[in-house]
Amino acid sequence: DEVMGDYKIQLNKSQYKIIHNMIDTDMFNYEPKTKELRKHILSIKPFASQKYANDLTTKGIIELSKRKCFKDVEIDIYGQGELFDSVNAPLKKFKNVHLHKTFLTQSEISDIHKKHGVYIATTRMDAQGVSRDEAMSSGLVPIASNCTAIPEFVDDNCGILIPAESYVEIADAIEKLYNNPELFLKLSENA
Repeated sequence: DEVMGDYKIQLNKSQYKIIHNMIDTDMFNYEPKTKELRKHILSIKPFASQKYANDLTTKGIIELSKRKCFKDVEIDIYGQGELFDSVNAPLKKFKNVHLHKTFLTQSEISDIHKKHGVYIATTRMDAQGVSRDEAMSSGLVPIASNCTAIPEFVDDNCGILIPAESYVEIADAIEKLYNNPELFLKLSENA
């Protein structure tokens, strides 16, 4: 629909096929998570555009910092791009938020997945969300924006969908997983 809108054409369904991006499930393999990993939160995204909604992730973490569970979680944010420093500046004051301004190889990402249990996957415009899907393949529970095609990949059985442009719900989702380790384990396995 996005492509047809851009080109101002309308094709009959018999004239096209949608081929989803593949996930290397050997590299991003599922290993059962422990309850403790629900306290280890990860975000890996480019910081080159507002479409990745990294600002919402920052606001969500600030909201989470007002809650009791915050002192018991560790958050790792990886990425590169011209917005990295400005978007993450408010997070520098937190000892349990670790900012990594770097590009990662797929192998490095796979290793990092094994040390985390929750994946923040905010977006404003995403056709699929390959990074989120790689995280899900590794058993991380996604907290994902309910917009564009995201609900085709994430539902309440394998993750937590939050309203588009929301950030309070990011904190709500992390707190919910923190307080419900059995739910975390179930969503992780289903992801």
